[in-house]
Amino acid sequence: MEVSLEDDGFSAHPLAVPIPNALLRGTSSVAELGAWLAIGEAWADIVAHFLSDDQYVVDLGCGPGKLARFLYLNPRIRYVGLDLFLPAIAWCQRAFAPLAGSRFQFEHFDGHSEAYNPQGKLDPATYVFPFGGATVDMVVCGSLFTHLVEPTCRHYLREIRRVLKTGGRAIISIHTEPAPGTSFSGSEGRIDIAPDYFKQLAASAGLRELETVGLVYGQMVIAFENA
Repeated sequence: MEVSLEDDGFSAHPLAVPIPNALLRGTSSVAELGAWLAIGEAWADIVAHFLSDDQYVVDLGCGPGKLARFLYLNPRIRYVGLDLFLPAIAWCQRAFAPLAGSRFQFEHFDGHSEAYNPQGKLDPATYVFPFGGATVDMVVCGSLFTHLVEPTCRHYLREIRRVLKTGGRAIISIHTEPAPGTSFSGSEGRIDIAPDYFKQLAASAGLRELETVGLVYGQMVIAFENA
């Protein structure tokens, strides 16, 4: 996917987080600015609800900083955003470094995706997250599992459990309308999973359901805990 960074928001005030252009916003969410900001704020509220002080947060599928822009002012949060769409990571590295320094980091994962990284060399279904075991307090997956086929979904759940500390939380959203007679359906463009089946997959990976938050901008959000 080719995305121009022309008019990329860096003409904003130097002490404000720039706003990515519509093309970048649309690669990981909705392009319309008001909705994009509202979704990011809603996710920040959810994170704050489940987060304690001095936390290490990993944002899988971070895109161009939709969540990060609402978290960086909290000096107690250390954050890593991970995404396979390189233009989004490059934009975030440029946007956040002057404001949050090394406390907020953005890393590219060269995973294969027909939509976002067709030349990617790594298989997402076997990818090992670049974090040590039991080192992370929270993993956020906003509109990520809505694009993962089942083998990758199962693998990511196991990896999330591996990197979380005991008592660490995972906040995950899913689409919940699989094809009739199925529990898991779709392709990379949109995956739908029956909520009970997804909870079973999470439990098999070692994640205990903590709370079903409910629908957030059309996606079911569920909080899990590494017990």
